[in-house]
Amino acid sequence: MNPLFTLASAYLVLSSAMSFAEQNDSSIHSTPYAVIGKAYSLKSGELLYQEIHRTKESMRTVTYMEADGTVFANKSINYALSSHQPSFEQTNDRNGEFIKVIQQGKDILITYKASRDEADSTKQLTLTPNMIIDAGFDPFIKEHWQPLLEGEKFDLDYVVPSKKTTFGFRFGLDKCLENTKDGSVCFSLSPTSWLVKMAVDPIVVAYEENTKRLVRFTGRANISNAKGKYENVDIRYQYP
Repeated sequence: MNPLFTLASAYLVLSSAMSFAEQNDSSIHSTPYAVIGKAYSLKSGELLYQEIHRTKESMRTVTYMEADGTVFANKSINYALSSHQPSFEQTNDRNGEFIKVIQQGKDILITYKASRDEADSTKQLTLTPNMIIDAGFDPFIKEHWQPLLEGEKFDLDYVVPSKKTTFGFRFGLDKCLENTKDGSVCFSLSPTSWLVKMAVDPIVVAYEENTKRLVRFTGRANISNAKGKYENVDIRYQYP
């Protein structure tokens, strides 16, 4: 496993990552239906897993399922204190991985356990204005939509729970990848460290320009497989 580069739904990221505010403003909204993400292997095109996202007030839950529909992981995200620095907890029954990040005043407390055979460990970090936690990148994009479209770039510190620290990334407008839905605008999250750049490709996310809904995420997954490996995925999101 290479935990250094597990970002997210980036951890973007990138989530898995991920937040799905359904209106055209930056707040977190309740959705009475599920948003479905299908994660395909960038290498083979095989369906690796599915994500089912549901929102109620400031809480979001994510259910991860194998291609055959078997549930293997769950995540809960709490945006009550911050839209781009939410608290969250994630369990992965594939290998026993456990992640928990919670806000405590001006700090965050990160707890990480790599597998069911290992003990967990905890570390405290000081919150900073440019810190992004898990799916908080999505509200961040919506809150900075116009500056991003005008070409402004943002340097962010992304929390990597497996290392219990942050890594620097630059976020900005970018070209969309091939086969991205028409009418999309795309953004990339690129490491600022040349060492990290050598090991991981940028994460690219695509949004519908008229609705600001996330429709595609391409990059390293935020959930490991049974062997503890984080695969490069192409996640397509479906809305009712």
